[in-house]
Amino acid sequence: MRLLPLSLYAFAESGIFAVEFFVRLQLLIYYTDVLKIESYLASIAAGAALVWDAFVDPYVGTLSDTFKSRWGNRKPFLVAGALLIIPSLFWIFTPYTAAGTAAIFVQLLLANLLLNTGITLVTVPHAAISAELSKDAAVRVRIFAARLLFANLGLILGLIVPAAFIGSGRNAGTAQPETFSLIALVMGLICFAAVIVCVLSLKTSHSVTVLAPGRNFASDLKLAARNRFFVSLFIAGFLAYIAVAINSTLARFYYDHFLKLNEDELALVLIVFILVWSLSVVLWVTLADKFGKDLPATVGIVGLGLMTIFSYPFFPEGKLAGPIVAAVLGGIFTGCILLFDSYVADAADIDTAASGENRDGLYFGLWKFGIKASRGVAVALSGLLLWLIGYQAGVVPNAEVKVRIAILFGPVVGSIFVLSGVVFYFSAAKARRQAL
Repeated sequence: MRLLPLSLYAFAESGIFAVEFFVRLQLLIYYTDVLKIESYLASIAAGAALVWDAFVDPYVGTLSDTFKSRWGNRKPFLVAGALLIIPSLFWIFTPYTAAGTAAIFVQLLLANLLLNTGITLVTVPHAAISAELSKDAAVRVRIFAARLLFANLGLILGLIVPAAFIGSGRNAGTAQPETFSLIALVMGLICFAAVIVCVLSLKTSHSVTVLAPGRNFASDLKLAARNRFFVSLFIAGFLAYIAVAINSTLARFYYDHFLKLNEDELALVLIVFILVWSLSVVLWVTLADKFGKDLPATVGIVGLGLMTIFSYPFFPEGKLAGPIVAAVLGGIFTGCILLFDSYVADAADIDTAASGENRDGLYFGLWKFGIKASRGVAVALSGLLLWLIGYQAGVVPNAEVKVRIAILFGPVVGSIFVLSGVVFYFSAAKARRQAL
């Protein structure tokens, strides 16, 4: 596949990841430190929306497999989702606050439902397209590498655009609510533009899956549940993304309160991480070509877990050297995620070989379901854990609470990564080898 069409296709990832990273990094601290809402309330609203919306993903995937229109079966979903993201993201960061805490909670829940529905309409069909661009394993790894590169571009946008509005040297908790509203509008428009570029670059395909007699959404789910490789991969991915979501949700609390880094220093750490992560794509593609995907994927996820356990709680306050080194190592290990995403296409191929029918959309929908459900669990759990360790909204935490934040951010998250790697290697990878 040529570089330009692949890049234009993958460009949609930039917009989606910019929005998602902005929400992950800023939402909880915006509601606790700016609006003075208790962390458990904000996290429950955000987490519940993610869990509920996760159940829509498999259905959207199956629907995009069989949808018929003059523009093809998947492109209409991408446009509809991009349009929905703009107002829902703006609403999240522009709640009507005069009605009190209960009304803010309901608004956050509803706005999150709409936002994540819009993201689903984009991400699930877009991921399914990647499986249809090529059936060659080596090409597929490169397709997912391109998606990862543009996703990381989105992470940078999700970091530097809010930082530019919040102001140099200031923490997010000190910014005015109107600033977040403006950032949300800009991020929504960036996402819309990226998705439209992708849509215009794609050829309209009318090769829609025709449902066989007796085939429906429920029967498709049953067949996917019998795919041992996919079920094991799903469990390993669910655990890994719980760790990712807790890490990103607690990042502001760790860097603001435990390390006491300002906005510029935090931006530097995260940009180093994202740049190294992007460059590591070459390493993981090379390792996959040489050793296959199973061993590199396992080493990557377990290595990330061990690095997380034995680094973050021990960094001294106000010092950048440790976080920068961790950003470099973390960026290298995190690059292995492109291998995990490519496994979903492999799982769909195993199904197709056995049944003779295409369920790419379903499998990517189920994978996105797992990611969102894990994020929902993690976001709700993060707020609850903060509350349990004594963190209070709008109150500067004492030394004991700061240490507890570092333990959550380091050993707790790292242990979940290690567990994910163990499940993957001894269950998912084994089932894949047997299926092939």
